[in-house]
Amino acid sequence: MFHPTYSPILIVLSILIAIVTSYTTLVLVGRIFDKYRFEKMIWIIAGSVVMGTGIFSMHYIAMVAYHTSFPMTYNIYLLVFSLFCGIISSFLAFYLLYTQQLTIGRILASGFSLGLGSLILHYTALFSTHATIEIQYTSIYFTLAIVMALIFSTVAIRVFITIKSNNQISVRQTIISAIILGLSISLLHYMGMKAVQIIHHDGHVLTNTNTLTLGVILSLSSFIIILIALVTAFLDQRSLKIEKSLLEQIKKRENLYRQLVEGAPEPILVHDGEKILFVNETCLNIVKASRKDEIISKSLWEFIHPDYREIVRERFHTMREGGKIKLLEHKVIALDGSIIDIESSGIQIHYDNKDAYQLMIRDITDHKKIERALSDKQQRYQSLFEHIPDAVFSVDQKGFFQEVNPFVGKILGYSQEELLSMNVNDVIESNSMKLAIENFRSAQKGIPQNHNVEVIAKDGRIISTNITNIPIIIEGKVTGIYGIGKDMTNEIEARNRIEKLAYTDQLTGLPNRTWLYKYLHEVLMRMEDMKCNLVIMTVDFDDFKNVNDSLGHHYGDLFLQKVSSRLKSCLREHDKIARLGGDEFIIILEDVPNTEAEDMAQKIIDEMNQSIHILGHEIIVTLSIGISIQSESFTDVELAIKQADFAMYMAKEKGKNNYQFFSEDMNEKIMRRIQVHSSLQRALENGELELFYQPQVDSITEKIVGLEALLRWHAPFGSVSPAEFIPVAEHSGIIIPIGEWVIQEACRRIRTWQDHPYLHVPVSVNVSVRQLLDPNFLTTLEKIMSEEKIKPEYLEIEITESVMLDIEESAKLIKDIRELGVKVAIDDFGKGYSSLYLIANLDFDTLKIDKSFINGGIKNDRSLKILTAIIEATNNEHRIIIEGVETKEQVDIAKKFNAITQGYYYSRPLPPGEL
Repeated sequence: MFHPTYSPILIVLSILIAIVTSYTTLVLVGRIFDKYRFEKMIWIIAGSVVMGTGIFSMHYIAMVAYHTSFPMTYNIYLLVFSLFCGIISSFLAFYLLYTQQLTIGRILASGFSLGLGSLILHYTALFSTHATIEIQYTSIYFTLAIVMALIFSTVAIRVFITIKSNNQISVRQTIISAIILGLSISLLHYMGMKAVQIIHHDGHVLTNTNTLTLGVILSLSSFIIILIALVTAFLDQRSLKIEKSLLEQIKKRENLYRQLVEGAPEPILVHDGEKILFVNETCLNIVKASRKDEIISKSLWEFIHPDYREIVRERFHTMREGGKIKLLEHKVIALDGSIIDIESSGIQIHYDNKDAYQLMIRDITDHKKIERALSDKQQRYQSLFEHIPDAVFSVDQKGFFQEVNPFVGKILGYSQEELLSMNVNDVIESNSMKLAIENFRSAQKGIPQNHNVEVIAKDGRIISTNITNIPIIIEGKVTGIYGIGKDMTNEIEARNRIEKLAYTDQLTGLPNRTWLYKYLHEVLMRMEDMKCNLVIMTVDFDDFKNVNDSLGHHYGDLFLQKVSSRLKSCLREHDKIARLGGDEFIIILEDVPNTEAEDMAQKIIDEMNQSIHILGHEIIVTLSIGISIQSESFTDVELAIKQADFAMYMAKEKGKNNYQFFSEDMNEKIMRRIQVHSSLQRALENGELELFYQPQVDSITEKIVGLEALLRWHAPFGSVSPAEFIPVAEHSGIIIPIGEWVIQEACRRIRTWQDHPYLHVPVSVNVSVRQLLDPNFLTTLEKIMSEEKIKPEYLEIEITESVMLDIEESAKLIKDIRELGVKVAIDDFGKGYSSLYLIANLDFDTLKIDKSFINGGIKNDRSLKILTAIIEATNNEHRIIIEGVETKEQVDIAKKFNAITQGYYYSRPLPPGEL
């Protein structure tokens, strides 16, 4: 049995080697786990070799120190294998910790690899001796060796993990960790050696080198390897420190770059030519994104509009080749599909150690909208400027043309080049120059102007134009004048034609009513400053209606043309004549005495009394003339004409074919007529009209068989006879609404009296010619009866015999009325142009005979014979009413004919309350 001896020096040396090896390994581990280090596999291998070699050296020297008194030989192959186990176990430990994410399993596997490797290295090296080795597995030292292996591997792995997590540990921490690792690996060996018993063996020696020498050589070799590793590590650390400093600077600059880019007000994008690598917050707004991950890593071409992809690719190629690029306006597609107008520029940069492209982007969508709007407005302005059918131009403050549209040249005959070298005053006619300059100066003060001026064309023509000057105001200052000119030549001609048409009677060629009133107003203005008189003659041809009725309207027109020419031939050069309408003419004589006016009137009558020949027909002409003479106090044109008109009616009443001067007596009649007319218009509204009723009595039975409704007017200025106000109402047209009211009121009474023992009888209502000619008469009549809900047979319409002159038209009218169920009476028969033919051929219900027959019938047998003939002509099929019965004798005559009587003998017309 072998009894071991000890060499304290070698023991200390082995422990020192273990500590130095641990320190060197930790330094190398720092290189492995440094995040800035590249090619880390080299450092894993170097660290594995250093640690494996150091542990092997420590074991071998420790063995030598344990057997210094006994030379030993070794199996070199097992020694190499033990060295290999140390290196391999270290490599596995480092690799498991470095290459993958740390887990408990990987940490345990790494520690198990390192501890097991150390034990295998220890016992393999022991078995490499050419001696008998007995391991006492039950020995406390064997157990302690395993525990120390676990402590060593645990401490080592713990330190390695700390270095990996914190990237580095301090030198003090490294030395302490190295001492602990060195001591633990030494204790592992010496505890293991205590559990081994070496039996002496004197076998052959495999090497000529003794054990001590080999230990020293191995120690020196280990120290050299460790020293080289340390020097290399420290040199690398120094280089790495410089690199770290540079990287830190780069990192700071990159952080500064990112801060600048992130805070940039303009969108910035970085891409590698295909994918987007970076965008700042501002860029998100352009593509309508809310987060960066919606854009980053996506293809750049997803956002480039298809129309611009090729040109963008060409720009990247230019940047890649080092060329410069200009700003490019193009379109991009946002995430929501909208199209955005942008302006971009780019540079080539390094991003994350790769070639990339940085794009600076500006959203020009609003700018483009404004640009398009401005372009649109400019085009509209240019289109309007070029095509407006008026001359449009601009001049500077001195009046020189700056712009002219084609119509300026078209009007003036100058080319555009000629006009742009001219001043606006060069084309203004001298008479218009003062006005043009005044208006131009007003426009220079910012006040738009409009005026008529005459301009001179290139060929010398004088052209009337209307010019509008509009100041051109820029930033509050007038910089020039716009002018819009309109050629008024055609407009003036058209105005003259229109004026001629407006003031000329188209049939006769004489001035018309409009011209007459305009002219008289002008005369009125002159008479305010001049002492002169004015003669107004109203000329109306007698019985002109007979010409139209007998020969037709064509002959009537020819008649008016001939008489208008003859009237004009009677006048002096400065006298005026106008046609008011129909056959009525007005002649104006200025500043003539009364005798001369009378001579002129007689001359006209004498001249016009000569017959006129029209298409084979000879027509004798008579006319009535009314003359009104106005002095310097003349103030009312309408009144002056009315006076002459009224005098003309007086001439007709005096037998026609004469002239009459207006007098003050006539003036009273005119004023009365005016008063009646104006008051009658308000009579209906004021409730001034009332219906009185006169009974119609059977002369035999003396019972009431009918009532006639008679209109009464309680005027505010006194009583007015129907004979006075009815003609005024008919002439003015007021008779239409009054007549409608009369029918409505009569129908109300019929409805009121429908249960009355005496008054439930037909009610007669007089209807004027003008009412009957109203196209709505029948409709209105039917509507009133429907509203009042009366039986039509209780209403009777009285028509005067003058309506019956056109027998065919009258027959149709009566037929239409009777088809409504309404009775028809012919009123005042025998008063005018009575004809037995009428009553023999018209289908009516009642014939009312004028009182003139009954008045004369008492003493005149001839009147009775005529009355008898009239009644017999009706074949006793119609009711006969004799009007105006006032005496017993007249009643007796009515009884002879079995007629109905109406008159004061039985009752005057009474209001409903008294009836």
